Amino acid sequence: MTFKSPHVSFVSFAIDITPAGTTDVMILETDLHLNSRHPAYNVAAVQRLIADAQDYLGADASRVTHIRVISSRSGEI
Repeated sequence: MTFKSPHVSFVSFAIDITPAGTTDVMILETDLHLNSRHPAYNVAAVQRLIADAQDYLGADASRVTHIRVISSRSGEI
């Protein structure tokens, strides 16, 4: 199943490795600021992205069990 959500520019996959085993991780890159203290932080857009990610996890029967969201934005607070 393809992940689609506004503000997502890139989707990739990784594997997290711990002493207990491995976890498949989907990584979403967004143009949103994820730091809630940043002046350009858009709480509604971030909440929508989180809801879309949670819906994806609930509907997708693949091995992805975690989604990591990273921002392509930088900037000081």
